[in-house]
Amino acid sequence: MYPKKIIVATRPSKLSLVQTEIAIRWIKKTFPDIEFEIRTFKSTGDKILDKPLYMIGVKGIFEKEINQAVLRGDADIAVHSLKDLPASIDPRLELACYPPRDSPYDVIVVRKCEKPSIYELEPGSKVGTSSIRRRVFLRRIRPDIKLEDIRGNVDTRIRKLISGQYDAIVLAECGIERLRGTVPEIEEITYSRLSVEELPPAPGQGIIVVVCRKDDHELLKMLREATHRETTIEATCERAFLKTFGGGCHTPLGCLATCSGEEVHFQAYLADKDTGKIYKVQISGKVTEAEQIGVRGAEELKKIVREVEKL
Repeated sequence: MYPKKIIVATRPSKLSLVQTEIAIRWIKKTFPDIEFEIRTFKSTGDKILDKPLYMIGVKGIFEKEINQAVLRGDADIAVHSLKDLPASIDPRLELACYPPRDSPYDVIVVRKCEKPSIYELEPGSKVGTSSIRRRVFLRRIRPDIKLEDIRGNVDTRIRKLISGQYDAIVLAECGIERLRGTVPEIEEITYSRLSVEELPPAPGQGIIVVVCRKDDHELLKMLREATHRETTIEATCERAFLKTFGGGCHTPLGCLATCSGEEVHFQAYLADKDTGKIYKVQISGKVTEAEQIGVRGAEELKKIVREVEKL
């Protein structure tokens, strides 16, 4: 028998709360009578704000405390951005449900009166990002701009841009659009997408995931019934790639799986930190082979890198 009430663990940021509401609305489309209660828990990433993410040196800085609430029984499910989850999570937990994916792309964000293009920025412009992936790929196409660390929630970063601390910042498009109508400052900015070739997304970007305990069988069954098929396939492919390749936040690595009918198209890009050289793989196959495609993509990318290193 399905539960009548579900307690949801999430982070206290505006974006996390909006994403939690998105997940709840999606589940209620299938199970309209379920009641939800949201409880917030601060993660390590919420507490340490004076260092770039790649310098903190802790895996799962945005998910560990939230998932521990589920394992303790303080919540039934947890809601995350999939890209915040490390390649492997606690084996007692299951990635159980995905609402439909939003935009997976990164965007260059500027004040509203300015041109939103990475190519229109003046040489020496100060661009805020704390992501190694974003830094290395952007340096390749605009070596003449200054890439500087920026921390804080999406709304905090936007305010830093508007106040003139940066000439531009790089964000995930999905975060901006999810907060539209909630953060007034969004009306004071404009942005343009960066293509997959210019800046490949982090694995899982644009995807919200609901996590529950594996031994909570009825709840797990319910969540699986509510999951969005295409997003589940794309997430499975990208997570398999990430787990097989490894790397984490210190590796300038991006990928994107796209469902089209009964096929999934996968592309992955790795940048050399020193030379800026790009290694890439592209694979297509049946949606039933999504996990294998992700594994193959990682193995082929590793092979390409090994062959280049032998030269």
